[in-house]
Amino acid sequence: MMRIRFEAVGKQSLNVIVNVTLNFILIAGHAGNFRKVAEGRKIAKRTNQKEYEIYKNPDGLQDIIPYTERTNKDNQEISEMGKNVIIMQNMFHGIQKHSLVALDIKIGKSTASRSQLSDSREKNLVGAFFKKMKMSLYDRYTKSSTRGWRAIPIGDGNRAKIGRNSEIFLHEQLDRINVSKGVALRSIIIQLNLIKDKLDQIQKTFIASSVLIVIDLQHPENARAKLIDLAYPIDANSRLYQKSKESFDEGITALITFFEACAAEQVEDIFPA
Repeated sequence: MMRIRFEAVGKQSLNVIVNVTLNFILIAGHAGNFRKVAEGRKIAKRTNQKEYEIYKNPDGLQDIIPYTERTNKDNQEISEMGKNVIIMQNMFHGIQKHSLVALDIKIGKSTASRSQLSDSREKNLVGAFFKKMKMSLYDRYTKSSTRGWRAIPIGDGNRAKIGRNSEIFLHEQLDRINVSKGVALRSIIIQLNLIKDKLDQIQKTFIASSVLIVIDLQHPENARAKLIDLAYPIDANSRLYQKSKESFDEGITALITFFEACAAEQVEDIFPA
């Protein structure tokens, strides 16, 4: 079975500090577009102009995307990568490796559009068409096209296999929580609903964006969920908006339903009928 990395990364980037993960980005993305900086406390990422604009002008997204601030353009570590980069802080800071649960979940029934591909890495519409076909097959195999979301392994795991068995994978990770599991799940549900509501309010959606959920097993009540992979925003005035919004909304609603079921199971375990 094919193993294909579909997470597109743009050619341009920006000097911004983003409070998101360090190690996750290095191993889950395209290695050539990332570099550890500041003695490994942060990571430099190449991105595109659209994602830059999102972080520069969040316009209502502040509560659901990683915190950002400007950094020194003259930093040699950054300048070696090119004119513009995004600098991401380590969202896992302070969490011991054995206590970390990190879930990268790609949202949407379709995780790429022909227009997106044509606008990013494909040089012509024909190339974008065949790329879209390949990605559509991948969405079907991993069940994104019916489930509305898929888990992406943080590491060298088989992306296709884990994507296809996303529910099992998430259950296995969540089962590692031994204390305050119900509290953690409810917090995640609240944050996922906030992401959905905020996008509704500002009439924006995204293609191939992800939700990053970080849980410290020592303090699971502090679980965090942020929207990442913002390179392909779609505004309400775009002809792609309605279809892309439906794809995203169905996906994140299904993910919320999954976590609600997990929370209900937790209550049943505590108070059996």
